[in-house]
Amino acid sequence: MELTSFFFRVAVFTLLAAIPSVHASADVIVPWNMTADEVYDLRVQSVDPDSSVRQRANAYRVYLALTPPGWGTGAVCWLAYQVDIDTTQVNISIPADVAPDKSRVRLSTSFMKKGDSRTQGFSYSANTLLLGANGTWSQRELDGWVIGSAEEISCWAYGCARSCEDQYYTGDKTRSSDGTSDRKADACVKKCAKTLNPRGAAANTISMPSLLVVGVIVGLVHVITDFF
Repeated sequence: MELTSFFFRVAVFTLLAAIPSVHASADVIVPWNMTADEVYDLRVQSVDPDSSVRQRANAYRVYLALTPPGWGTGAVCWLAYQVDIDTTQVNISIPADVAPDKSRVRLSTSFMKKGDSRTQGFSYSANTLLLGANGTWSQRELDGWVIGSAEEISCWAYGCARSCEDQYYTGDKTRSSDGTSDRKADACVKKCAKTLNPRGAAANTISMPSLLVVGVIVGLVHVITDFF
């Protein structure tokens, strides 16, 4: 299953490298630079009242898309879980630990039905330079593997999820591997998402106090994971 996912990711990244924007959702307009942990009020392209899109979607999700060294760009975590389709201004803040300082990142959007975890393709913004970040690529990312699902992991839980891979990832994808390390990493990642993902209205607008609380909780997740 992981091998299939790997080749699928390579195929998608190759496509994205050839096509700067996949117009499957509303485009979000980003500035040339963005500073980590600062809140930005970004403009999202409006959907025409008579657009056929409205027959299959009434909301969209906003993601952060990263480009690990040697790989293509893909959405890795969500920044706003469910935004009404008629909302053309969205508050976005990118946590500092999601990427190394001065990384080129993109925002991505995808149409969806409210209440549905599944989305309907992606649109990618232009690149923006992320300043003031302090993340470090995990070996799993450098090897071309994803960390969890962008639909399930918020960007406030992504740094925690990455540290799960730092703790458990062995790089062994051979048939002789019993998958123990992967199962432990997956359980750890799920704890990160369960503990750190914003809930309710907070999933669409994140305040600065919420960001500070995230930093306190990350350590507790790993203490609990190790204990069990």
